Amino acid sequence: GAFLRYMRQPIKQELICKWIDREPPPPPPPPPPGGRKPCSKTFSTMQELVSHVTVEHVGGPEQSSHVCYWEECPREGKPFKAKYKLINHIRVHTGEKPFPCPFPGCGKVFARSENLKIHKRTHTGEKPFKCEFDGCERKFANSSDRKKHSHVHTSDKPYYCKIRGCDKSYTHPSSLRKHMKIHCKSPPPSPPPGSQGYAAAGPPDGPLPPEAD
Repeated sequence: GAFLRYMRQPIKQELICKWIDREPPPPPPPPPPGGRKPCSKTFSTMQELVSHVTVEHVGGPEQSSHVCYWEECPREGKPFKAKYKLINHIRVHTGEKPFPCPFPGCGKVFARSENLKIHKRTHTGEKPFKCEFDGCERKFANSSDRKKHSHVHTSDKPYYCKIRGCDKSYTHPSSLRKHMKIHCKSPPPSPPPGSQGYAAAGPPDGPLPPEAD
């Protein structure tokens, strides 16, 4: 299937394991001591690298702690609560994306099954997240888009113009970007000789065009 074709696909560049080996610590484990060198074994395919990290470094069910020791990992030794969460996290370092889109011609691949599930809705048109406000029939493919839409029903306009003297605010960042083009259409006039200049650019003379939230 598509998954096996992806896993067998040769990688042109060398894949290097950056896991830092260390002595087994008492729980909870501290970060790897400074000066330790990473594993640095190289592999020609993603499948080989993933198998190596899983077997040699992550370990089996006997492991009681789930810590990422990849070189320069920003978690700095903070453990995960479950092994599967550590495995999902390691894909950030290895670049593994084992979940391909099954729709012909798409070709997109994902590191997490949840992201693939959301992506597939772009093909199916499924929109399971209905607006929670009474009387609104809008539906969305993911919860984040629904949250952005909810500002339409409230007085909350968190995106405001920062140009001095302009008090416009908007429910969506795209509306603010459209508004900012008004300020950028023409540069402010040069200050008269001997003056201290302008503190900030202001909107041009005349009324602003209608807003589109």
